[in-house]
Amino acid sequence: MRVALISPYPDITAYGVRAISAFLRASGVPTRLIFLPDPLGDALTDAPQRYPAAVMDEVAALCADCALVGVSLMTNYVDNAVQITRAVKARCNTPVLWGGVHPTIRPEECLDAADLVCIGDGEEAILDVVRAIEAGTDLTGIPNIQARRSDGSVARNAVRPLTRELDALPPPDWSHEDHYLWNPDAPQSPAPGPGVVALTPAVTEAFLARGTVSQLLGKIGYQTMTGRGCPHRCAYCVNDAIKSLYGAKGYLRWRSTGHVMAEIETARRILPGIGYVWISDDAFFARPLADIQDFCRQWKDRIGLPFSCLGSPATISREKMAALLDAGLFYLQMGVQTGSPRIQELFNRKAMGNDVMLAAMRIINAYKDRMFPPSYDFILDTPYETMADRLDSVRFIAEIPKPFRLQPFSLVLYPGTKLHAMAAADGFLTDERRQVYTKSYTMRRPDYINLLILLAKGGRMPSGLLRLLASGPVAGLLTRPVFTPLWNALFALMEPVKALLRRWRG
Repeated sequence: MRVALISPYPDITAYGVRAISAFLRASGVPTRLIFLPDPLGDALTDAPQRYPAAVMDEVAALCADCALVGVSLMTNYVDNAVQITRAVKARCNTPVLWGGVHPTIRPEECLDAADLVCIGDGEEAILDVVRAIEAGTDLTGIPNIQARRSDGSVARNAVRPLTRELDALPPPDWSHEDHYLWNPDAPQSPAPGPGVVALTPAVTEAFLARGTVSQLLGKIGYQTMTGRGCPHRCAYCVNDAIKSLYGAKGYLRWRSTGHVMAEIETARRILPGIGYVWISDDAFFARPLADIQDFCRQWKDRIGLPFSCLGSPATISREKMAALLDAGLFYLQMGVQTGSPRIQELFNRKAMGNDVMLAAMRIINAYKDRMFPPSYDFILDTPYETMADRLDSVRFIAEIPKPFRLQPFSLVLYPGTKLHAMAAADGFLTDERRQVYTKSYTMRRPDYINLLILLAKGGRMPSGLLRLLASGPVAGLLTRPVFTPLWNALFALMEPVKALLRRWRG
């Protein structure tokens, strides 16, 4: 009863796929992991056929002896999932199940391609599907699973209670046993195969070394999560929609420190080149202080590697920063999103206003000699922003204590978010495929305000100059339509320059 699990994500960490594989294996179900990194990466275009036909043939062959094929996807990877599913179903009589964020939000749409859809957490639900296939029983009554009945109607089953004890779940599967990879950056043979190859620890380390922070440090990064969920309900984030499935209470859950340490110790035995760890919880600082202090004690004793994490402004404190830095924290990412109080309210982040954010930034800045400059995330191109809102953000950037880096993302109105529903109702969302499904967060609007934010990205622009460029008279002049061709040309030049820099560095 082998299960094939396929990931189309550019990053082969694919935490969810590996977590499900580990759970199935611990339950006696063999799995085969197939990593198919999207060749487009962040450079999305309207290209439904992502993979060469020869690669799809190889994937179908790897699925031929499987009782179930699972595909994980977010909204930007629907085209990948459709192409994979069609290839598998054309060559194998194997049911295909989709899981992940997009199937959780839009199950009926996904059932146009997939046989089954998993809503929410997948470990127990997918095991139940495997057991039902094995027993030859009905698949349409399994909690968390939606499927089309023979009459074409959809069986909408209830969502099972969340797994509260995350320690009852095994750590993600990095075993490399029956793992396969197609590398879109490798030279491809004109003849069919061998495009999809067995994944080895050495190949994995080479892949992980290509990450942005890994290249900056010259060290291989290992990514993990110490919990599930987020304490916040931001209007642009699908976490809010997923919370609503279960009710907000109990959605944020943590693994014990010992469980996390055992995972990383095992990973280091498999991947001895690991040089740092990226803790990718949505808000690691939301852990209670006592938990963080215990985490830091065990980290120093058992791991001893540098690590990075994410924090939200309302959860950062001096006590937590001091403990984490002593244990090896070297880099921190924090969501700012906007400097406009009006847009903060729209985003449901009123409790994380400018005063709260600046207070957190000053705490971080107090340790600037002991860590890399922090990264602060900003969201650009919100349809509800006025010019005044956008200039508020630029002026807020001028107040951020140096050094820092900015990570500016163009807003993608993901299905299931409150902002998606608002924008659709208000007429801002008219072409979902262009504005959502094939839009990348790197596709920033080419205009003067976004140019200012990109110029400030490295944290080196003098604050006084930034305030001047964001002042009413200057911004009023340079945002006039007559300058639009200039900004279009400058943004068009940025991509080839960045591509040349990437080639030069790599």
